[in-house]
Amino acid sequence: MKKQWIWLCILVLVLNAGIVQAMPQRIVSLAPSITENLFALGVGERIVGVTSWCDYPEEARSRTIIGDAMNLNVELLLSLEPDLVVGDSTLVHSHLERLEELGISTFVVGPRTVSEVQESLIDLGEAVGAKEKGEELASSMELRLAELTGNVRRSEKIRVFMEVWNEPLMTAGPGSFMDELIVLAGGENIAGDAPTPWPVFSEELVIERDPEVVILTSFNLEEALGRPAWQVTTAMKNGDVYEVNPDLYSRTTPRLLDALAELIEILDAIGQ
Repeated sequence: MKKQWIWLCILVLVLNAGIVQAMPQRIVSLAPSITENLFALGVGERIVGVTSWCDYPEEARSRTIIGDAMNLNVELLLSLEPDLVVGDSTLVHSHLERLEELGISTFVVGPRTVSEVQESLIDLGEAVGAKEKGEELASSMELRLAELTGNVRRSEKIRVFMEVWNEPLMTAGPGSFMDELIVLAGGENIAGDAPTPWPVFSEELVIERDPEVVILTSFNLEEALGRPAWQVTTAMKNGDVYEVNPDLYSRTTPRLLDALAELIEILDAIGQ
């Protein structure tokens, strides 16, 4: 009986060692949101390569830059000897397929809503051996989301235009997480009936739908305020045009709820 117990303990140790060894130790991230989430999961020290856009947290800047999701330096990436490359499903299919052909393990994420961000944290956590931390982050997001939205009791929706880019004029449509943020904050997205999640939007339609607030995510406040045709909109007349940190609004990470908190604050101030 004693020998059986000893062999059982040895077996458990061997299996655990195999699990630890199987955890990816050299990770390459192909998107800023992925990099941020990997650090949030507590595996930042295992990241060996990132894109030129990966700037948060500050420590991410010290990793080797392998280009960006559209212009990937595959040779440099391979020289880092990664055992896992994590990419965004909306950007890098061709890159990931090539890496898989070369025998590199890949993992794809592509959350489009707040709830999918939570699910993605759990899935990514499991892929890098940090599932418990992923579940913890998802749970924290769920609690904070409930707290934030529980304070939104605005009876009338405020018309919002979310400018993603100015040339061409692009906005957030249905099926995008930015559209979801507007709705959760108690606003009405004037592009809520657009045909795609990230549509090009006409200036004429913006003026016709008369937003009460304009949110800019592309650092172009001065240019936006100077648009002659927009001066007739309620947002321009009342000075309710806001330039925000695009990283908070465009990256599918727990900080997306910081964007929601800010948006709620903006709409509350307008609604008073």
